[in-house]
Amino acid sequence: MIKKQQKWIALFVALTFIWLMQLSTMPVAAAGTSTQAGVARSEQGPDYFEAIGQKAAPAKKKSMLPWILIGVGAITITAVVLFLVVLKTNYDIRGDWNVSRTTTGTPYTFTTKFIGEKASGTFDAMQSGTLLHGTYTVDKKNVVWTFSSGSRYSGTFSDKDTMSGPYLRFDGTTTGTWTATRAATATALPVMQSQKEQPDRD
Repeated sequence: MIKKQQKWIALFVALTFIWLMQLSTMPVAAAGTSTQAGVARSEQGPDYFEAIGQKAAPAKKKSMLPWILIGVGAITITAVVLFLVVLKTNYDIRGDWNVSRTTTGTPYTFTTKFIGEKASGTFDAMQSGTLLHGTYTVDKKNVVWTFSSGSRYSGTFSDKDTMSGPYLRFDGTTTGTWTATRAATATALPVMQSQKEQPDRD
């Protein structure tokens, strides 16, 4: 959806820029031309053109229209670029992720599915055949997700498909690091209603 919006916005910016350039190159009618022509038609006598020729030619006024149009175009392009940046940094954690966590030097991997709104929701994690649950919050590029056991994963998005940060165990004594990448092909986690939750202890 965002890619389609970017294409339409880029097309709009290009057409606007072309239109502004065409307006800036349009000639501006010289002031006083029609007035002088009317006077020429109304005046009579051979001395008229001689008197006109003796008058100093009026200074040609420079039009500010091209500069105004260029300024408007620059502001429009800047606003569109900022809008695209905002769209690009609108991170969405929802979906399936592959997580790699390191606490004692040995990586431990598991899968997690985030469900809910962009700003907050719940998640299911499959660790060693056990289905665990928790909640998450997302604030711009910052993310925090906590297991019901108390284990906490906090970090940031480096791009829309990668996030990482420090890991805190449920007892608050052991820390480590984690990295998560969005799964290329989503694999639904099995529903295990009768499975007893186990704390995230590793």
